[in-house]
Amino acid sequence: MGKKIHLAKKRGQWARQSRARIIRGAPLEYNAALAGRYQSELLKLVRDMTTETQAAVTALFQPLEAKQQFSQDASISGQANSILSRLSSKFMQTFKSRAKRITEKMVTGAASTSRSNLSKSIEQMTGDITLSTDIFTGTLSQTLEQATEKAANLIVTIPEKYLDTVKEAVSASISSGNGLADLVPFFEKQDGITERHARNMALDQTRKAYNTINERRMKSAGITKFEWLHSAGGHHPRPYHLHNLNGNVYDLNDPPVIDPKTGERGLPGQLPNCKCRMRPVIELDDGTTT
Repeated sequence: MGKKIHLAKKRGQWARQSRARIIRGAPLEYNAALAGRYQSELLKLVRDMTTETQAAVTALFQPLEAKQQFSQDASISGQANSILSRLSSKFMQTFKSRAKRITEKMVTGAASTSRSNLSKSIEQMTGDITLSTDIFTGTLSQTLEQATEKAANLIVTIPEKYLDTVKEAVSASISSGNGLADLVPFFEKQDGITERHARNMALDQTRKAYNTINERRMKSAGITKFEWLHSAGGHHPRPYHLHNLNGNVYDLNDPPVIDPKTGERGLPGQLPNCKCRMRPVIELDDGTTT
């Protein structure tokens, strides 16, 4: 049986007089500054990699461009493979060694924001009664570890994907004989793609970590219901989130379908680029004591 949530005397009187069946807390807003710091650290890693990679490839091709003979130089392909293999090994190691550290900082920050925001939301619902949201049970500790590991593993995929794409472009430029004429615009486009991917990854992982921690803390405090709040932002909102989920109350133990195409169930912020939030609620016919 779940915990009973007690309301302050005045809050209970208000609920009875108004016949309110649902009491809403403040929305749980994620920490944009925290996401920005995480994003900045990740972008620095990415830019170090893309800058060094472009410089190395350009340095390889420039002498041969002047002679207009690189397509006939049988060694150019081998040299390119050697350089890119070295860079791949270097940046895979760099990203692995730094991913966990910057991710741990993000998850710790998300946990701190969760503690503060959820406490304020609960106080608003109950009429200034404080419930502990600092219960680091084995489940919550495991949640933090899993969030850190998942985000760190995603970061490590960035250099692998980027350098594989560079290898394909270099090989194609050698085969076509166009060299830097193809590679310069390629790098301009691909570096932008990789940076956008890193930015979105940082924001998504911050929101997911924050909402997952909120879920565990709400359950530990005896609050299992939440209201789905659409972000009302972005150029391409998900119609299903806006028209079907927004404003409805759901149970953390039986979350709603968040993607009607796949049937995936989950919480606000779980899908890529989802900026929706949740608001803790108390249903007064759900074991709440007034």
